[in-house]
Amino acid sequence: MKKSLFLLVLFLSGCGSDDDNSKEAGGASSFDIVGASISDIHNAILNSETTCEIIIQEQLDRIESLDRQGPELNSLIQVNENALSEAIALDDKFEETGELDAMHCVAVTLKDNVNTKDMPTTGGALAFNQPDDDAYITRKIREADGIIIGKANLHEYAFGYTGGSLLGGIPRNAYDLSKGPGGSSSGTGTSVASSLAVVGIGTDTGGSIRVPSSVQGLIGLRPSMRLVSQDGIMPLAPFQDTAGPMCKKVADCAVFLNVITGYDSSTYSGQREEFAIDSPLMTNELQYQVETGVKDYSENLDANAFQGARVGVIRELFGDGDSVENLEVQRIMNAAIENMKLLGASVEDVTVPELEDTLNNFVSLSRYEFSYSLTDYLSSWSSVSDLHYRSFDEVYSSGEYLERSEGSFSFYALLGEDRWNDETYLKNVYERPTIVRERFTRAFDNTDVFGDRIGLGYDILIYPSITGLAGSYGSSPTSSGSANRISPFTGFPALTMPVGYSSIESELPLPVGMEMLGREFSEAELLSFAYAYEQAYQPRIEPTLTSDMLPPSLVEEGTAKSLTIENVYEGSNFN
Repeated sequence: MKKSLFLLVLFLSGCGSDDDNSKEAGGASSFDIVGASISDIHNAILNSETTCEIIIQEQLDRIESLDRQGPELNSLIQVNENALSEAIALDDKFEETGELDAMHCVAVTLKDNVNTKDMPTTGGALAFNQPDDDAYITRKIREADGIIIGKANLHEYAFGYTGGSLLGGIPRNAYDLSKGPGGSSSGTGTSVASSLAVVGIGTDTGGSIRVPSSVQGLIGLRPSMRLVSQDGIMPLAPFQDTAGPMCKKVADCAVFLNVITGYDSSTYSGQREEFAIDSPLMTNELQYQVETGVKDYSENLDANAFQGARVGVIRELFGDGDSVENLEVQRIMNAAIENMKLLGASVEDVTVPELEDTLNNFVSLSRYEFSYSLTDYLSSWSSVSDLHYRSFDEVYSSGEYLERSEGSFSFYALLGEDRWNDETYLKNVYERPTIVRERFTRAFDNTDVFGDRIGLGYDILIYPSITGLAGSYGSSPTSSGSANRISPFTGFPALTMPVGYSSIESELPLPVGMEMLGREFSEAELLSFAYAYEQAYQPRIEPTLTSDMLPPSLVEEGTAKSLTIENVYEGSNFN
């Protein structure tokens, strides 16, 4: 553990902006980065209102004042020390060409389980983990002239929804600093919601993009399995894992998805010919295009998408109304349903066959797949230069993780040893995909058990992203529910977006998210529906980050108490 603690000190001492080592950002600018979209940034640059250098300097200043000081959001584990020099290079490129690439000067936070060749990829705990190459999606972001401004904090090893880690401490919720950020992509959620970055990358095994997006007022998209390459991403359960965008604007998610999709020939892409776990990988770009139907997601956005659309409502996933928070979620969801009707949609309740059995009689594969897949990941590059651990067993025996992770490690070590002879594992990799996909396809098609039509089919199915609100600081959301399993169990895409805010349990308004489930590879349609709702109702409210948001227990002489590595490691701030 001493090795990681030593490097943690180096991280924290070097994670400020690189003002001191670079030239002053030239000139003043009236451009405000708070809440800015990709198109806002590009228009400002094209109209000579600002420069990339000024924009990135403002992002770095916000990180210093909000993440490292002030409210101490704890959203980032590392900040890119080359961010400002990269911005200057982009200004030079624009001056020479007069053209902007898709992600030009867009500050991106990557969840710190996504490989970067110029910054360690820690998973929240592995301080010496320095891959020798970028992940596929990292490379695509850089090629589109995006700037990786930092590596985002996460629930350590992506194990859960609380959101804290050994190296990063506990992130705060951008809307109420006394609340938790959701997980496991907690730091991505907080950094994007608080405009420390424009967009971010999360990963999702069982809700880890959608839960933090829901409690922090973001659009979070878990893509269809096989659409986005998993190469260079620290795994939890490869048969369920995927990366996806987290954004403040739907159009930004569309641009971002355009950038990170594409065929990848890597052994670890996860881009199988079929959904089945034993299906071979695709072998070329054409095959990928045909199978996924990938398209320009920006061009397909339609503000009138709900006109004539059919929306199925899964009432069983709304919660049982046993808490004031759940009643608030139901109230806001019902209002969103009425809003969709006003936009021209036919909205009906739909029954998913044997839904309770579907969600409760199958399990997440992380308990079986983490141990072997972490070893595969750690052994994929040489440890000669970084001296990183090379296997799950080495990490487990090192003790370099939060005390609360001990139980997960021991559990995963036991179950992962002989998974191919484990009946539960075999049931979940062979039976689950067929059964769950068939039941939800019947719901989409609106057919009975014999395949006969009950009525017209549905374009999307909707339900609350979670049935409660953000939990207290250091805790998971009050009720995450089981709906987060639907997308990973089916491989279908799911998008969460804010549809309202509640002050029932907080003096500050807390976001409520609605999740839309689409058919496999229907990301264009999901984004279009979200865009139509966003354009009509503008449901997102910017958080206000001030010291007044801090609860009295966290205030000492006007500033937030600092988290020490000791109290984080002891787990004293976690439930």
